[in-house]
Amino acid sequence: MLKMSVKILIVLSLLMIQTTYSQTVSLNGEWDFITDPNRKLTVNSLENINWRIAVVPLSWQAQFTDLRDYQGIAWYRKIFSVDEIDDSKVFLLKFNAVDYLSKLYINKNFVGQNEGGYTPFEFDITQFLHSGENEIVLRVMDPMKEENPTEGISFWHIPHGKQTWYVQNSGIWQNVSLSIKPFQHVKQLHITPTNNGNVVFDGNISKTINEVEEIRIQIIDPNGIEVLNERRTIRLIDNTFHFEEVISNPLLWSFDSPNLYTITLMLGENSIDEKFGFRSIEAKNSKLYLNGKPLYLIAALDQDYYPETIYTTPSEEYLHNEMMKAKQLGLNMLRCHIKVPDPLYLKVADEVGLLVWYEVPNWGQFTNEAAARGSRLLDKMLERDWNHPSLVILSLINESWGIDLQKKEQRAWLLKEFDRVKQKAVGRLVVDNSVCWGNFHLKTDINDYHTYWAIPENKNQFDKTIKEVAARPKWLFSEFGDSQESGDEPLLISEFGNWGLPKLPERLPWWFERQFLDIEVSMPKGTHDRFIEHNLDRVFENYNKLAEESQRAQFRALKYEIEKLRMTPEIQGYVITEFTDINWESNGLLDMWRNFKIYADELQLIQQQDVIIPRPVKYNYWSGEEIQIDLYISHYSNRDLADQKLEWNLGDEINGSIDIGGLISADVTKVNSLKLTLPEVLKSEKVKIDLKLIDKNGNEIAKNFVELFVFKKPEEQKREISVYDPANNLNSFSNSLSNDHYLSESSDIVIAIIIDSKVLDMLKKGKSIICLVDSTTKLPEFFTGKIISRNEEWLDGNWATNLNWLRDDNLLFNDISFEKTFGFEISQTIPKIVLTEIPPENFEDVLAGMFVGWLHKNSAYVFQIKAGKGNLIFCTFPLAENYPTDPFAKRFLQNLISYIQSDQFKPSTIWTLN
Repeated sequence: MLKMSVKILIVLSLLMIQTTYSQTVSLNGEWDFITDPNRKLTVNSLENINWRIAVVPLSWQAQFTDLRDYQGIAWYRKIFSVDEIDDSKVFLLKFNAVDYLSKLYINKNFVGQNEGGYTPFEFDITQFLHSGENEIVLRVMDPMKEENPTEGISFWHIPHGKQTWYVQNSGIWQNVSLSIKPFQHVKQLHITPTNNGNVVFDGNISKTINEVEEIRIQIIDPNGIEVLNERRTIRLIDNTFHFEEVISNPLLWSFDSPNLYTITLMLGENSIDEKFGFRSIEAKNSKLYLNGKPLYLIAALDQDYYPETIYTTPSEEYLHNEMMKAKQLGLNMLRCHIKVPDPLYLKVADEVGLLVWYEVPNWGQFTNEAAARGSRLLDKMLERDWNHPSLVILSLINESWGIDLQKKEQRAWLLKEFDRVKQKAVGRLVVDNSVCWGNFHLKTDINDYHTYWAIPENKNQFDKTIKEVAARPKWLFSEFGDSQESGDEPLLISEFGNWGLPKLPERLPWWFERQFLDIEVSMPKGTHDRFIEHNLDRVFENYNKLAEESQRAQFRALKYEIEKLRMTPEIQGYVITEFTDINWESNGLLDMWRNFKIYADELQLIQQQDVIIPRPVKYNYWSGEEIQIDLYISHYSNRDLADQKLEWNLGDEINGSIDIGGLISADVTKVNSLKLTLPEVLKSEKVKIDLKLIDKNGNEIAKNFVELFVFKKPEEQKREISVYDPANNLNSFSNSLSNDHYLSESSDIVIAIIIDSKVLDMLKKGKSIICLVDSTTKLPEFFTGKIISRNEEWLDGNWATNLNWLRDDNLLFNDISFEKTFGFEISQTIPKIVLTEIPPENFEDVLAGMFVGWLHKNSAYVFQIKAGKGNLIFCTFPLAENYPTDPFAKRFLQNLISYIQSDQFKPSTIWTLN
């Protein structure tokens, strides 16, 4: 007998929930859980075993410390009660995502299985239920990272993304629900709108009863106004239907106005609600267009990991807060990096107005089976996320991970896959392979490239890379003759970035004990010990103060890089690595706990559609010298900037303005350079020049700033100096030095680039030696330290960033230090060489140095020693070659000369010379 209603009781953490007809009940909460490392358990042997309680949704790695690195088999169990079964209804059990292979049992009966760790699956469990208590059992297998497959599945042949970088994700990590619906119900509705108001609806239903069915459609616009309410018939073909509607003058969706429409489609007593937006995205004429208007893409890479829940989204509110912070920073896109996000991620992005670029999680090794898994996953991603206007770009491969593009058959697969996805992903852009050095594109909507450089160390290399990419070099595409480059693909720098260490809580997080692979610089463990051991507490008040300085250095680098990109008209956008820190990886704009880093207010100034770009000809000037700052304006907003001016000021008293003519839309305009004579200063200082773009109505359109370093002219204090240069490598330097000092071989102060027997004799006699270390410098065998090029052993800082620090309270840096870390004042004199392996007990005598990543590779730029009766300073700054032209280099050398024979030269490191 058919009943008009059905009731179900679900036991959830001792809470009794009663549901009625056509309801969906959450099964999130406490489940029984047990691991099965030896694979001995079966569905019939689960009684009288020691279950533990697991929270669903949440990976077992996230909630059990003893399972942080466990992969293999685990079982979940849930008991619920049904008081009546109505045979006109169906019970649908849905798992939004379980990683990786799931086998479902209801009341000991096998229902079915699902392979895949990122997308939803659903089973009709009606025939397996009975009145009273019912049991759900889910067996989950996540393949182990071993050479041999686990139950026929190799971890290296499945999509897994960057789980190998941070921590694995296994088990039920997204929502679980039970829905009660009529036999005939709408299962899915895909909505494809175009900006002219046409809307295509494609859906499928659970069962065809009549070939023609009547449905009712109601559409509500973003303002809550009903714009459509009608009944119509649909024809069912293989349980699918298709129809079209027209919405007059639709309100378009964008990041400024995230207009969402809501459709309710009713079939009998069953209904389905979906949201959608009118939005177009195009790549043409080498530019990006959102709703037909040029768009400058300002994005950040988002790993979509969380401090406590790892892969699982903490809550919708949490997502909303972090995405609003993204917008506050000026971002208009998040690139969700080789992870399929929770559906809530796209829902919130739709609502706040944030574009999303997401990617197929990579597998480890290319096989036909692995590639087929990736294709199936992408199809399921599109099936799940079709209606989200925020989703505008999809990537198939990242940096050739999981594919060897040197092999013809694998390139052929990628070409074919691009064409297949491009045809399928209507209204979206597709990237074949997001490229870094050593791999390439084959066919793509966007010509993107990744590059990482330490700044200011390698600012010239960064500039060179951007210039090369802007010229569309052949190496961006396959040179095997099979690429299909149009030449109109927009150019993006889709990964770049620098580290800024986070402030740490008193209780250190679980990941603090972990490093990436065997890369030492990525290991946080021992950071506080290294901070003390290497005397960094003499430089910074505490670790968190060091972290603030690290974040300031991160911002200086990002500002330089972003401005370089914005002044390059061929580049149409960028993706910063990354939105938030993740475990040991500290290059986020937010830390892992979603706190802004110290520079948030300054960063948003340069992350707008209209940006002022000041580019100084150089960074260091003498007091009274004329400066020159080249000025550019990148204009991508919809504002009419036909007549405006650029106002500038240096402090309260020095200011002016520059009249600017019309600006070209979606382009970069070079305006007149700013030239002014710096005032005389009594002390060297960092000066800040503020700039504002003002329109004809007096409105502020954009603002930015540039910082320069003004050095007090050195007082004329000629001293006797000796230059010991047996190889005649310092002739040019000696000539320059002779303009400021008397060169005399009898001087007690000697500048050298080697420590040979003659220099050791000088030290024994009590002379003071300034050793300007370069690649030719030789050290005595008894010296414990080593001279190493910064091109070695992670010392370049291009991946895990280095921080350059100084003892700013030391006389050596009198009147040439501006912070506790070096910035662009050393851009001309950055050390290319360091002294390493200095024992921690001698770091009190390191007056300037660097570390990499989490305070590793602690090295010296300046190291003082008492050697015999003499004084010795090693300095790796290239002062000799820059002395004639760089104010910092000249003042620094003057300070070295003054300091080495001053009362404050009191090293604790002693060489006993026999």
